[in-house]
Amino acid sequence: MATLRLCTLLALLCSVFSLVGCERGANPATPERPTDHAAPTPDSTGPRIVVLSPALGVMLTDLGLADRVVGRHGWDAVLDQSLPVCGDQTGLDYEALLRAEPTHLLTEWGARALPGRLTALAAEHDWDVQDFQILSLDDIASASARLRALFPDAAPADSMQRFERMVRGPPPEPIWQGRVLLLMGTSPIAALGPGSAHHELLLRAGGIPAIAEGSPYMPLHAEDVLRLAPDAIMLIQPRDANTPRAPYELGRIATLDISAIERDRIASVDHPQALLPSTRLVEVAEAMEQSLRRWARH
Repeated sequence: MATLRLCTLLALLCSVFSLVGCERGANPATPERPTDHAAPTPDSTGPRIVVLSPALGVMLTDLGLADRVVGRHGWDAVLDQSLPVCGDQTGLDYEALLRAEPTHLLTEWGARALPGRLTALAAEHDWDVQDFQILSLDDIASASARLRALFPDAAPADSMQRFERMVRGPPPEPIWQGRVLLLMGTSPIAALGPGSAHHELLLRAGGIPAIAEGSPYMPLHAEDVLRLAPDAIMLIQPRDANTPRAPYELGRIATLDISAIERDRIASVDHPQALLPSTRLVEVAEAMEQSLRRWARH
């Protein structure tokens, strides 16, 4: 579970801060994700996709296109793990890319320019390179629409359709009047603030964020939490689908004289892709709404 949390945290921070990396030829695969297994090979009549973004990997899966993927991101945990790792935000494995023979290369590279060697190889081998920015809910919706346009034979899952309905209209009226602090970690304390997809999700779920101003990712001290005095706390703590639910750890927060602790208004949102900015965040919003309705009744 610790590995999964690290992977999803890194994926979110890559989206939030557009991590600056360097080109390299080495394979960035982690030891627990070997890349020397035989992977399924799509037939030659359709697209062959290398996807260098865990979030885009989730969306391709929910579009029914997982069988068209021939290479994945180093931190991907949703696609077939026997697929070769072709890189991450810190570098690309150009040998793996060439072996994959993609028709499409999907990246989430951030504000910096794509590596020169990548663009040269793409021109030489006629790869269709599509770069995405995925941070806000609107970004996710735009990415979903672009993927559908790129691959018109896709078959969207129900979760994608629910996501589109969620973002189409204005946020609903609050279900509960208490102020909710969103945290992605408690030791150290790390909050999700304005500009993050999760802040928007809380609003779409009918919640009132405890942090009204700030940045998408906000390190906090216990004194900051005491000053914010939230009425409830939601911990965004993804876990592997095969891992039993574990009790949450609040650390120093558990000792604070705040309403959230006194009234035990703590919720753990542990959806496996809870930190990835993808269309599956609709399921996170639905879990948030359930907690808000429970608190509204008591």
